Amino acid sequence: MAEKILVTGATGKVGRELIPFLLDAGLEVKAGTRDPGSARTLFSPEVEVVELNYNRTETYDAALTWADRVFLMPPPFTPDAHEAITPFLDWAVSTKVEHVVLLSAMSMPELDDLALRKVERHLEAQDTAHTILRPNLYMQNFHPGFISRQIRAEGRIRLPAGRGRVSLVDVRDVAEVAARALSGNRHFGRSYTLTGGEALTLEDVAGILSRAAGREIRYEAISDEAFRELLDAEPWRPAEVDVVVELFRSIRNDWRAPIHSALERVLGRAPRTFQEFVEEHAEAWG
Repeated sequence: MAEKILVTGATGKVGRELIPFLLDAGLEVKAGTRDPGSARTLFSPEVEVVELNYNRTETYDAALTWADRVFLMPPPFTPDAHEAITPFLDWAVSTKVEHVVLLSAMSMPELDDLALRKVERHLEAQDTAHTILRPNLYMQNFHPGFISRQIRAEGRIRLPAGRGRVSLVDVRDVAEVAARALSGNRHFGRSYTLTGGEALTLEDVAGILSRAAGREIRYEAISDEAFRELLDAEPWRPAEVDVVVELFRSIRNDWRAPIHSALERVLGRAPRTFQEFVEEHAEAWG
């Protein structure tokens, strides 16, 4: 009998890429999202779409009914994510879910006070089998979003990343690793840091974008304060802005420069490159 998978955060960057991989593997999939009405158009008819809101316990049972395994996506850029997600995690464990794959983030083990590390520790303390994925910054953060809009409008990237390097990873690679983890028991008890195969400065990124766009795109290193002013135009809460500022500080300090081999080991191939990603979206760079 096919495993039955609940994908939380199903309309997010990873969730919407993960579901087709799971279907291709012959698994049954339920998509959990806060807005099931609009989400139904994103997935094929065999995917059951249900409401799941971490802040509303009355949505938990319908989401977890029949689920053997759960892909657990914490609320992104949320400093109190552990407070939102641990009640759902406890509920899932109480329903005898067999395996939880947690989407965390790179650099969590050394930062025990951060929300995602608290979620990791809570999961590790359960009797349920688990796998933890710690991806680096996604290539897809460059497009779609405010960075690609900035590139098209101004021909420059203004970010507080200094001259730090980052081993960007493609969301599709992360989703494929998650699908492998959810498809059997080989990855029980494992934690994987998922990165691309090269560590790039933002100057490197600008050069790759320039060649793809056929025009000069510059990188301008700005202060945290200037970055906060840029984000005033985005629909983000102040607490979310704080998390994003810390993310770029981690790049500035080269905490996101390391290259790990876990992705290649799990998938049996090299990670997608930023060059490939940029060429696939050449029209986005104006």
